[in-house]
Amino acid sequence: MPPDREPGRGWPAWGVVAALVVLPVLVLVGALAQRTWYPTGDQAQAELRMLSLPDDVPLVGAAGRINADDGTQGNHPGPLMFWATWPAYKVLGGSSWAFEAATALVNVAGLAAAVALVARRVGRATTLWFGAVTLVLVGGYGLDALSQPWNPWVALVPFTVLVLATWSVLDGTRWPLVLAVAAASYALQGHVGYAPLVPPLVLVATVALAWRERPRGPDDRVAALRRLAPIPVAVVVGVLLWSGPLVDLVRHDPSNVDILVEHFGDPDEEVIGLGNGVEAVLQASNPVGPWVAASTGVSGSILPGLALVLAWAGVAVAVAVRRLDATLTRLNAVVGLALVVGTIAVSRVFGALFLYTFRWIVALVALEVFTLGWGLVVLVRARRPIALPGWLPVAAVGAVAVLSVGTAVRVVGQEIPYENSWRTEAELSRQTVAAVDPATTYLVRWEDPVYLGGLAFGLVLGLEREGVTVGVDPAYRAAVEPHRVLCPGGYGAVLTVVTGLGGIAAWQDRPDARQVALADIRPPAVRQAGERDRERLAELLGADDPAALDGLLSSIVLDPSQPAEVVDLAGRLVDAGVPTAVFETGPDPADRPPGC
Repeated sequence: MPPDREPGRGWPAWGVVAALVVLPVLVLVGALAQRTWYPTGDQAQAELRMLSLPDDVPLVGAAGRINADDGTQGNHPGPLMFWATWPAYKVLGGSSWAFEAATALVNVAGLAAAVALVARRVGRATTLWFGAVTLVLVGGYGLDALSQPWNPWVALVPFTVLVLATWSVLDGTRWPLVLAVAAASYALQGHVGYAPLVPPLVLVATVALAWRERPRGPDDRVAALRRLAPIPVAVVVGVLLWSGPLVDLVRHDPSNVDILVEHFGDPDEEVIGLGNGVEAVLQASNPVGPWVAASTGVSGSILPGLALVLAWAGVAVAVAVRRLDATLTRLNAVVGLALVVGTIAVSRVFGALFLYTFRWIVALVALEVFTLGWGLVVLVRARRPIALPGWLPVAAVGAVAVLSVGTAVRVVGQEIPYENSWRTEAELSRQTVAAVDPATTYLVRWEDPVYLGGLAFGLVLGLEREGVTVGVDPAYRAAVEPHRVLCPGGYGAVLTVVTGLGGIAAWQDRPDARQVALADIRPPAVRQAGERDRERLAELLGADDPAALDGLLSSIVLDPSQPAEVVDLAGRLVDAGVPTAVFETGPDPADRPPGC
């Protein structure tokens, strides 16, 4: 056994490494407190659920690209991302920053748990190496994935904890099984894309524990029951954590489970196939790719990722065949299982493939890098013992500390994503709150082909924060919770969020509409450049009215058949911020949307 692998030797070092790993996230929390943020889109929907607690407890997760056969929108599996963050959210003041901070603090707890799991199985040097790799991963996650309450992001750190807890159980410990169930529940409830990966890992950990601690004879049964105690405790914890979806399953028809089964059981698009799935996984496995650079796309050559996977597999096999380090081999086996199952899962994706749907790959890439470095040291030491100078441990700690500070500077220097969207929302909310009647109940609708309704959800949040009673049409029940659905007779006026110059002009010509807010955050120079870009785009597309193009910008950006210049112009217009207005109208007696 190599000197660095004596069980438990790394445990005293876990506090130092954990502190260095979580430092960037804690610094980020403090930096975000200096910024006023107005969530839009999915983040606004998430905070609306936080405002629902404790009176209207959410039973399911965030709304997703999930639909039943009749078009009913579904949600991701569970509400743990709201339940777990709500106490800190309330203690910190219940603001949008408090939601960011609470989300980041959950990640702090997960990162500390990950370091502790590693430190319990390896020595100080390997624990430091894990800390260094994790800091690179933290930098790759960036401000967005570390603090933004978006459900694909909140699953990332818990998934790493799940992999490490599964390994810990396989390597001889028992109680990490409970942690594995909790981490698995958090990840899967956050994003349904973890459904193929989570059950196999929990099952492997459970079976391994049950087999290892089984009774060895009649006289061992009582002792075996004590050794097997983590299994029933894990079951109880699992039932409690899944109580929300279980209640939803019993109370609602269709339940969210029914919608999920319909959506994934009978897809209306072709799956991408195994070849494309392998290609996507290898593209995302680039050793200097998404896990380091915080990129969000799936593109580029497969060769760097293939080189990493082959190097990792080669070292893992060499260590296993020579029986040099059973602990390392067990971790490689868990990572390998997750990679195989995950690749198969990606091959079954239907529709457009985005990295956020399988962002778990970056955590696996980080673990590959960690075990690859660990394995190379094991192989070298097996050939020839190396005497290390006494100053090296201090230097290693110093290097990780420098990396920690550098990572903190990196993530703090990043801007909150979708800057123009939330800055536009800040202006819309301020003007609208000042213009509406607090005694009136408002239905919020939108004509928003640019931000796809994101600003409208932000407006619902902003108005509710100020005590205005507000809701949306039944079609958006999954996004805002059923108690915010309004039907004719339940509201006194309608607020419509309109984006784009053409749409705003049309609404300004309506005699029944009162403009209550107008936001155009573009500086004069940007506005003038935008007019030139809009005219050039109209020329390229053969459009007579440049102002009417605002309604097409998002579809142009997402259309792969468009020429590069067209996509670039449309993207610049969106990035600069598109003018947005809010109009008030009276309720239409003939208007009865589906679901009312």
